[in-house]
Amino acid sequence: MNYLKKIGCIAFIAAILISCGSDDDDVTIEIRDPQEVYEEDLAEITTFLQTHFYNQDEFENTPDGEDFQIVFDTIAGDNSDRIPLSEQVTSRTLRRDDIDYQVFVLNVRQGSGDRQPTFADSTLVTYTGSLLNGSVFDTSVNPVWLDLPGSSTTFGVVDGFAAGIEGFNDATTTIANPDGTVSFRNGGIGAMFIPSGLGYFSSSPVGIPPYSPLIFTFQLRRVKFTDHDGDGILSIYEDLNGDKDLRSAGFLDNTDRDFNQNRLPLYNYIDRDDDGDGILTKDENPDPNGDGNPNDALDTDGDGIPDYLDNRTEV
Repeated sequence: MNYLKKIGCIAFIAAILISCGSDDDDVTIEIRDPQEVYEEDLAEITTFLQTHFYNQDEFENTPDGEDFQIVFDTIAGDNSDRIPLSEQVTSRTLRRDDIDYQVFVLNVRQGSGDRQPTFADSTLVTYTGSLLNGSVFDTSVNPVWLDLPGSSTTFGVVDGFAAGIEGFNDATTTIANPDGTVSFRNGGIGAMFIPSGLGYFSSSPVGIPPYSPLIFTFQLRRVKFTDHDGDGILSIYEDLNGDKDLRSAGFLDNTDRDFNQNRLPLYNYIDRDDDGDGILTKDENPDPNGDGNPNDALDTDGDGIPDYLDNRTEV
């Protein structure tokens, strides 16, 4: 599951080249223009969607909400009458680095549970990651919890995965099997097709060449609405500029502009004192009705800034 995570690389030579660890060797990779790469990725993904189909018949005949794995194949020969993926996917737009990226999502089964994840939550999933040529670089047969944005000590998943899994529903039923495993029924099943700018871009984890569009198929089991810092505010509401990124550049999501002991930004969603006034956020009445949404937060001085974000509160 390491390949779902965001990774860091070491930039050098005036940001023209980067060196990323792949096994024990350093590989020098030229940094390319993101817009140019995106246009190439979009063309590759579009071609794939126009020329491939998935095993839709199996899912239409699935009894009792059981799961089948999504399998893609080429439209040709005996399969020439199949419906192309391009007629079945929807697209979602996610803006990063001044580029409006598209993520294409195949909704095989919506799911019947009562929870849908946002980019700020945690999900229990099984998944498979592959390249457009069908090469599998990562898979999780057993369900694993993925903290989509990451925490103060861990990286989150790549942006494209978080964008693609939003809007699906979790499972309705959990069944304990005799062998100690657990089965889920009626959870969301889908696939997402991600340009490299929302994946690993120029980074090159093992099995993933630089600038590679990615495919993830997934089965959504459970959703946990997450409050990463335990301050009483769900993390989704700590995306202050609304860009679906809890770690926006600069201080857009870091009200008091502070850092941890490792000199990494303490973004609001991992900061217990968002405004740096010495009073913990949870003690400034950020959510009187207790639903995790601070739209009813206390604003003592009536200046339009809630107390938990206002280090100059005056009575």
